[in-house]
Amino acid sequence: MTFAAGAAGLNDQEMLNEAARPGRATWPGRDARPGLDARPDPAPQLAGVARLVGDKAARLARAAAAGLAVLPGWVVPVAEGRPALRAGAAAVRDGRPAAARRAVLGQRLDDDLAAELRDAVARLGGRVIVRSSSPLEGDPRWSGAFSSVAEVGPGDVGTAVRSCWASAFAADPLARLAACCMPPEALELGVLLQPEIRPVAGGVARVAPAAHAAGAEVTVEGVPGHPGALLSGWAEGASAIVRLPVAPHDAAPLPGQLTRGVQPARPGQPGRAGRPDQGGDGRLAGLIGTATVAAVADLAGRARQRLGDDVIEWAADDGGIWLLQSRRSGAAAHEAAAEPHAAMGRGAPAGQGTAADQRAAADRRAAADRRAAAGLVDTAPAPGPGSWADWLPTARASMPLLAATVLRRGEHVPGRPGAPGTAAGRLVAVKPHERPAGDCRDAILLVGQPVPAVAPLLFAARGVIARTGAAGSHLAEVARSLGVPMVLGCRPERVTGTPAVPGGIILAAIDGSTGDVALLPATGHWPAGGAGSGISALSGLHHPASARPVPGPGGQQI
Repeated sequence: MTFAAGAAGLNDQEMLNEAARPGRATWPGRDARPGLDARPDPAPQLAGVARLVGDKAARLARAAAAGLAVLPGWVVPVAEGRPALRAGAAAVRDGRPAAARRAVLGQRLDDDLAAELRDAVARLGGRVIVRSSSPLEGDPRWSGAFSSVAEVGPGDVGTAVRSCWASAFAADPLARLAACCMPPEALELGVLLQPEIRPVAGGVARVAPAAHAAGAEVTVEGVPGHPGALLSGWAEGASAIVRLPVAPHDAAPLPGQLTRGVQPARPGQPGRAGRPDQGGDGRLAGLIGTATVAAVADLAGRARQRLGDDVIEWAADDGGIWLLQSRRSGAAAHEAAAEPHAAMGRGAPAGQGTAADQRAAADRRAAADRRAAAGLVDTAPAPGPGSWADWLPTARASMPLLAATVLRRGEHVPGRPGAPGTAAGRLVAVKPHERPAGDCRDAILLVGQPVPAVAPLLFAARGVIARTGAAGSHLAEVARSLGVPMVLGCRPERVTGTPAVPGGIILAAIDGSTGDVALLPATGHWPAGGAGSGISALSGLHHPASARPVPGPGGQQI
């Protein structure tokens, strides 16, 4: 990786090179020695570099220095974009969020930077992809929030860079910003230029310790062609599981500097032998070839060993397999995100109601949850007809019992695992960039595709059902980081009819680890009197005929 002249001083360059030298990491095996196989957390060192160039560029620089297959790159540091992004932040603070992107695009690039950009494109082959690289992307809650611009030449690279900066003020990032309780000035972006390749396949690979053996298991997800369709939630792709042997204790990263050149991994290239297609849906090898699956798994394993990153994005072209991005998974970041999510998860989705309304509603719900946690029962009068849904159990402490009830009594619809965990709540259909038909607070969201634009709604939801999409999508990564269960490939219309959420209430329970979904239509009015947690009233809810007890001989129910 190289950087814009004048934008990174000598001390910065030395820090970048020092941070790019990765520490050693392995996954535990049968002979793992305590204290020797745990990689020191590089977060403080990496965070310093990410503040200069963004998380994506910082991690790719470390990967290149470790000898992994990273395309050459040229980075516009975060500092170069600050004047433009401050103009956008000022528009947001003035109550003109729609004008923020125009304010950024209206900023003129420095003449020296513009000349360097044109020269960089020429040196990178004349056609590049301009990729956003934000310090925020170290947090998986921001997965897929910012834009990239493809097929950029020397004449339009300046416009492409400003477009990446302006993408910080699209509806999705602004809503995530509000959900994370961050000011608009927190939106900072570096920009990464890399050669444009024509992928024949691409996708995501995720590394996890093997359950019953030494080594690790790599789940490889992919699609033929460009991986963007899978990452953005529009393609399902296929998957395979590859088992890798335990890494040797004396494995060490390759030395290098930020400018080190590497060659892409090639299918069949010597390396640690994996056993592909031991799981998954069994179709990936048929789509992209067994050798490619094995090579991707090996690349993911080396990224985990040398960098500590357990998720990679990859692409294969005629020359081999390239590492497009590496990161820590949402599961690894879940504990860090748990406290903000606990504070924000009960609030209304960003953009619904005034800020004062949202704060007042959040305070009321927080007080109710504290009372429920203390074993106290609300004794407010029951709502009138048509509003009893507001009395459904909303305290998260009651969710396991609600889920168990719906899973036992509801009608089951199959799906695929997306993000682990169990959740239950009202089923609410949502579409990207549209106001939801119902309140998303503590609901199970139903989406057509797991597109990143839905991400802001996850901060208040209990779970997500997507009719299609892949576990490697950016939205699934956001769900994992927030601890929100997700099921993919499920079509509830089989039970609910059309529309998927008809008049009345549909209760849904999901298991994101197995893909199981249960639906329980609820009709009638909430019982009069104190509702408490609402659990006892579930016995009075209507359930479909297929879930009713079956009459046995003599009319007895069995």
